[in-house]
Amino acid sequence: MLTGKTPFRGTPSEVMHQHQHALLPVEQLRDVPKPVAALLEALLEKDPARRFQNPADLLKAIPTITRAVDARRRITRQSFQKTPPSASRIGTRKPPTRPARKKISIARLPVTGSDVFGREEDIAFLDGAWANKDVNVVTFYGINR
Repeated sequence: MLTGKTPFRGTPSEVMHQHQHALLPVEQLRDVPKPVAALLEALLEKDPARRFQNPADLLKAIPTITRAVDARRRITRQSFQKTPPSASRIGTRKPPTRPARKKISIARLPVTGSDVFGREEDIAFLDGAWANKDVNVVTFYGINR
């Protein structure tokens, strides 16, 4: 939105690949103040360890960036981020804790017939998607009536 155009173009899969792997096209940011462009690069960094690690770190950087914009001077990411780019911390964050799952006793499940019926079209669709090497995601949705 800073430039009025999207950073990447192509088919949806090409754009997704570019978002994941291509460098930020900084040449599109030539009319954006340099400190803001440096902030944007940090926010859109591919390596999570090189981004702000929490909102407080971002809030601490904002005054440095606004002073640099007001003074019309350049700043580097290192001047407003504590973690230098070479200090990668990938894999050091704790995974989110999940609540303990309730155990379900199969003895309490209802007794049903052994045949699956009425889903032939759905099963054929899933079989086709499974066999197709170009399909990575299948989405189902339901409507409550």
